[in-house]
Amino acid sequence: MRLSVIREVLRNLARRPSTLAYPVRREVTVAPGHRGRHYADLMKCIGCSLCAVDCPANAIVMEKLPQQLKHNPRGIYPVVDYGKCVFCYQCVFVCPVKAYVTSEHFEMADYAISTSRELSLSSIRVGGQA
Repeated sequence: MRLSVIREVLRNLARRPSTLAYPVRREVTVAPGHRGRHYADLMKCIGCSLCAVDCPANAIVMEKLPQQLKHNPRGIYPVVDYGKCVFCYQCVFVCPVKAYVTSEHFEMADYAISTSRELSLSSIRVGGQA
């Protein structure tokens, strides 16, 4: 038994590592259709709250739009809490105006709370400019 263990150790010492040196080497590719970060495009969002009501993880809350950015009739917009989100994309599918912008972005690990607030607010064109 000891001989087989020593043989296995020597064989593994000669092999290349089977793991990636991530994030030092970013050679990670995601599969097509990967469900990554998503947020509401406030130029399309009508503030209906269907996404927040239908979210199975309760990861979406509706917040008031800043007065200078009030764009939809209700004056509210969805904010996704990525720490709670299970990335089922139910919000994307239920949206009647297809306001959600989807991506394959998956690098969201952070010590700070990560939400879609800044991404959504940046989607409004202030004064007709992006």
